Amino acid sequence: MLNGVIPCKGILANKHIAVQGDCPVCSSGVEDIKHMVFTCKRAKLIWKQLSIWSRIQPILGFDRSGSVLVEEAIRKGGKVSHLNAIGIAELILTGAWYILWERRQLVHGEQIQNPARSAMSIATLTANYMLSNKKDKTKIQNGWKKPPEEMLMINVDAAFDIDSGSGGTGVVLRDHLGACAAVSQAFLPHVLDARWRRLLR
Repeated sequence: MLNGVIPCKGILANKHIAVQGDCPVCSSGVEDIKHMVFTCKRAKLIWKQLSIWSRIQPILGFDRSGSVLVEEAIRKGGKVSHLNAIGIAELILTGAWYILWERRQLVHGEQIQNPARSAMSIATLTANYMLSNKKDKTKIQNGWKKPPEEMLMINVDAAFDIDSGSGGTGVVLRDHLGACAAVSQAFLPHVLDARWRRLLR
């Protein structure tokens, strides 16, 4: 998108690949990147449903090229407070990808959601992406901590397969340098999960 190579009808028409450059979604105006992502009637409704149209609109006068507009939206950054403070750049990039994906579905004769549901999907995908990044950082911060010098640390873990009723355990013994001193694992053919153990007690 930033390189202007998205196969919009307007871009294809300029390269003498497509005969007609009209937007296949709203049938009004030439479909270039700016139109497809921002000014198409359906795209505009999606941004309005996400309540960020007021932040996109000032950027639209910045340049005719959709690539430059996307770049400007990313550069400006910021957070969307009403959507759990997710990043505006992430929301616009996810939204642009989703709008392009639904446009492809429409062109191939598939059903697409209404703009309100598309907006909800975009918000959910972006929020999940932001949460996954936070989880990764938490894991790094709360990862394995080495024991004091000349001490060993035992790490244990267990798993339970609800379908087979079996499970397993694993133990790792490491020194202060993180080097593995010993390992052990066991397969448990008949296991009750933690919830049922509490009920049986």
